[in-house]
Amino acid sequence: MTGMRITQNSMNRTQLAGLNTSLGRLQQTQEQLTTGKRISRPSDDPVGTVSALRFRDEQSQLEQFGQNITDGLSRLSAADDALTQTANMTNSIRTQTIAALNGVNGADQRKAYAESIRQLREGLLQQANGQYGGLPLFGGTTPNGNAFDPATGEYQGNTFPVLRQINGSPGEAGQMNVGVNGDEAFGDALSTTGALAKLADAIEAGDLDGMREGLNAVDTLRSNISNVHSSVGVRVNRLQGLENLNGRQDDASRIALSKVEDTDFMKAAMDLSIQSNAYQAALSASAKVIQPTLVDFIR
Repeated sequence: MTGMRITQNSMNRTQLAGLNTSLGRLQQTQEQLTTGKRISRPSDDPVGTVSALRFRDEQSQLEQFGQNITDGLSRLSAADDALTQTANMTNSIRTQTIAALNGVNGADQRKAYAESIRQLREGLLQQANGQYGGLPLFGGTTPNGNAFDPATGEYQGNTFPVLRQINGSPGEAGQMNVGVNGDEAFGDALSTTGALAKLADAIEAGDLDGMREGLNAVDTLRSNISNVHSSVGVRVNRLQGLENLNGRQDDASRIALSKVEDTDFMKAAMDLSIQSNAYQAALSASAKVIQPTLVDFIR
């Protein structure tokens, strides 16, 4: 049998390959310490890269859900403020209607009550035409600038929901209606021929039956506003809870991503020291094996 002959060139190639491998590990560790990232390219960790992409996609979705939740909260908060004002105004209308019903008011006093109620109706109409982001708060998805016609007080919105995607659940489970139906809250009470206008006319004319009918209409309006207001409060509470949950999920996703792709600086520093010593030792050993002229060349 003929023994395998190891040539000088073969030894040189083996030593150089080992040096390159050692140097590559050393450079990779230095890069991790410099950039703060354990994964700078897919080849650094193919499995980790897949996980990192998944976490980044998750964060992107959570960010969008967070923006939708914030928008929904802002819109509902604006509606809540407007409904609070309208509730105060309807209470004032009721108080003045009861005062007008005592039967001892003169014409001037009744006229003053009537004028006050007309002014309050105008105030209610302004609140009902409140806007958020340039769109009517109480108009559904209407393209009209106002939910109620400023001249006639007639409802010109629609009843379509204003939906926001608030989580990743499919269909309606992942959505919330952040719109408030103005027709449900105010009905036709704000129109120029509606209950409040008729009530003001009845008070000014001293029409007790008309005043009693108007008082019942005011109570109905108060009840409707209160019910819609309660619905807004329930949704605000739910969105606030979802906002907190979304924040916790985003924090967890960021921590998970950091564990996958960020550098463990203590470990990397130890690895760098070990790899540097190993490379220097390999370089020293190689200098004794590789022909001096070749060592001079690679240096």
